[in-house]
Amino acid sequence: MRSWSRRQHDCPCGWRPRFDATQLTPLLLTDPIRSRDEIRAEQQHVRAEARAAQERTRTEALTELGLTAADAALFTVIYYGFTIPPSDLPGVARREDYNPSGAVTEAECRSALTDCLVRGWLQVIDEPARRRIASELRRGGVLGPVYGLPDAGGVDFTDSGAGLWRRLTERCWPAKGFSNYTDVVHEKTARYFRTEMAAVAAIEEIRGADDVVAVTGPTALGPWRAQWWRRFPEGYRIDIEERRQWQGGSSGGGETCYFDRSAQRADPNRLQHVLDRHNVTLAEWLLLQSMESGCFRDSAANLARDAAESGNRYLGVTISDEQCREGLEACLRYGWLRATDQRATAEVHTLLDADPAHLALPRTAENRPQECCYTFDPTRPGKLIPKPFPATYWLGKIDFSPAGATLYRTISAEWLGLDWEDALRVSRGYQWEEHCYCVAEEGFEGVTEEHVAKGSRVLARRVVPIGPWCARWWDRFPTGLRFELELGEP
Repeated sequence: MRSWSRRQHDCPCGWRPRFDATQLTPLLLTDPIRSRDEIRAEQQHVRAEARAAQERTRTEALTELGLTAADAALFTVIYYGFTIPPSDLPGVARREDYNPSGAVTEAECRSALTDCLVRGWLQVIDEPARRRIASELRRGGVLGPVYGLPDAGGVDFTDSGAGLWRRLTERCWPAKGFSNYTDVVHEKTARYFRTEMAAVAAIEEIRGADDVVAVTGPTALGPWRAQWWRRFPEGYRIDIEERRQWQGGSSGGGETCYFDRSAQRADPNRLQHVLDRHNVTLAEWLLLQSMESGCFRDSAANLARDAAESGNRYLGVTISDEQCREGLEACLRYGWLRATDQRATAEVHTLLDADPAHLALPRTAENRPQECCYTFDPTRPGKLIPKPFPATYWLGKIDFSPAGATLYRTISAEWLGLDWEDALRVSRGYQWEEHCYCVAEEGFEGVTEEHVAKGSRVLARRVVPIGPWCARWWDRFPTGLRFELELGEP
């Protein structure tokens, strides 16, 4: 499987968020008791209107600049920080994420890529190109790039192509305001393991990493939990300190819990035998397995689609969204899964309060994602300010019941072996420093408040004037400011 480099917008659970060419309206919160469905419905309506207007403007701009929709799709992928080989770029660019009208085919993108390379708008980066770019930036005394140099083998802009992209964005978003670009430069992270042997092996591997400056541990924990439903009788923690620069990153900190499925001996035939013994269908199993991820669980349709895709991705089996929707209905009917309500939330809190086990990931265990919403500032018309989500917002998400969690872990152990949870990757960033770059101080407005709304603690902050800098090598500014922010857990 190919590994594509990405300099920004990473998501801990592995899911890549959708991007399109419209400006996203922040999630508004004007009434603290509004339901999640009401908030989502309003946002969908606002987004649909904005996208329709944006598409009209975009079509006019493409015509004026002599660009096709396929050209713009390629440009958009590159702008979002992907470094993709030319053989794979057309397949990515044709996705709706990068052309909102959804009218571009892979064949059109492949033809457009050939034309863009011939016209000198795009280039395939090689090592001489990387050295040339780095040398040019050094000669100009340019800080950055915030998101690093492009990787060799991937497609990127030329100076000419970058100029076209700037003209396109200026035409489509004439009043988009100031953007800031984040680079996480220092981070302290705790990682958790079931066994001391696994923790020691991780230490040996981590010590060879370029950015690691210190590793300590392992420290015995005793009983601990990752999610509320996953408890281990013993465990070990190691602490990692990293310092880096010019690698980008939307933010530091946060909790991560996912499976390294590449380390699992996933035999679909053996799985089917185990499922038959427990009278569980494949669709039902895929829905249970989807609870490992924090993504898509707020929508039955999205959850069913993700389960169907995971069947093909991890097991090589074809199963439809409809079959998975039926599987979800069955899991809810059998009581293996449930829509989170006040009663279920209280049950989880009671369970955690009564158990002295260490919570490796408190937010994850308590179903409190590190997110926030926005509301209008009453003192500044038209301005938005970040606010914590109300507790009721998370109600309605699909989650395990205790019986469903037990069934899932039992089947997994019979299928993959008793040590199957050694492939679990559990980490928590508890202190970090990020540098935000912008051409004006207005671009930092709301940055600190957003972190506070998400539950982080501000340890220090300062604004430093800087000279020439660039977000990407082709996205340069003559002067700017760096907002240095040190953050930690509450």
